[in-house]
Amino acid sequence: DYALIPAILGLVALSYVVRFFRWTYYLSVLKVSVPTGINAAIFTSGLSMTISPGKLGEVLKCVFVRNVTGAPIARTAPAVVAERATDGTGMVIWGFLGAFALNLPPWTMLLFLALAAFGITVLRSERLSLAAESILSKLPLVNRIAPQVRVFHGASNELLGTRPLLVGTAISFFSWGLECAGVYLCAVGLGVDLPFLLIVFVFALSSLVGVLSMLPGGLGAVEAGLYGQFVAVANLSTGLAGALTLVIRLATLWFATLLGICGLLILRHLLGDAPLEPHEQ
Repeated sequence: DYALIPAILGLVALSYVVRFFRWTYYLSVLKVSVPTGINAAIFTSGLSMTISPGKLGEVLKCVFVRNVTGAPIARTAPAVVAERATDGTGMVIWGFLGAFALNLPPWTMLLFLALAAFGITVLRSERLSLAAESILSKLPLVNRIAPQVRVFHGASNELLGTRPLLVGTAISFFSWGLECAGVYLCAVGLGVDLPFLLIVFVFALSSLVGVLSMLPGGLGAVEAGLYGQFVAVANLSTGLAGALTLVIRLATLWFATLLGICGLLILRHLLGDAPLEPHEQ
């Protein structure tokens, strides 16, 4: 049903608008101020790195923030890490909702939650931070970045504290809900009659597997997860499962990448026409 395409893409785009507010919140926690228009372009440009492993290529946003404000990358990079962490916690909540509503085993989601908690604990560990700084300081070529480890750890501690973590997770849950609604409309558009929370569970589990795979954009891993679960869990035919997988990935991964390319072009125009002098934060 082609009439649903604007609604699908609109929901996905709106989910990124919500995530922009999370990015703005994180920068405010770090006391880094960027003009709203330029900040929106910076955030959107980061979507061009959606196809990077774990989306960590979005650290590109931090390069642009440094160029505009002078804020060190080591200071703002934890904002990207916090985005990924709360993307995980927000999606895990949706996965739990789907699992409990459909009486599916929640063990997979518990595993992802444990991995997220472990990662956050590692990032906030002062002992590990000092150890990393000590090791880097003794290595040639990279020893000059050793002092930045302390800056990175300090910012990570701020962003992964209880309040920012809860706020980020709440925003993430809402934004993922919008994207899940778009994914559900993909199924409706293909005439697939499945419960909303079943599609959410399949999408959540496949997305989390894609992140853990560390493949660029989760390519291959997410598609395999979606297709396999649509066949095994949702009992769709192989042809319909393949078609739905393709449409979902076009509406999420590749649409986001297209938005990111547009953001890069807009940012180039903005910074080219109105260059800003970097200043120290």
